[in-house]
Amino acid sequence: MTVTASLLLGAFVGAINAVAAAWTARIAMAGEPGKALHLVLGGMVVRMVVILGTVAAVLALLPVHRGAFIIGLGFLFVCGLLAEIAIVFSRSSGTSQPPADA
Repeated sequence: MTVTASLLLGAFVGAINAVAAAWTARIAMAGEPGKALHLVLGGMVVRMVVILGTVAAVLALLPVHRGAFIIGLGFLFVCGLLAEIAIVFSRSSGTSQPPADA
């Protein structure tokens, strides 16, 4: 497999993770505030397990250029993580109110 194909395959896997991260964060922030953190962290754990299995299968079964695959995956993985954090912070900062001083 060429370097370009390996990079694109890694980017594709990373993009799927990024979309799932943004979707999970939006669903969690739309629900009850008490359950939002559990949904975000639970979704992250599930995604990590799936990504780990996918990366292990790709590296074991396909003749990919490992460096290019990991760079493509890593770049979009970080982009998805930043998007998820931005969604959580933007929604939580708009709904939370500081405690009233007595």
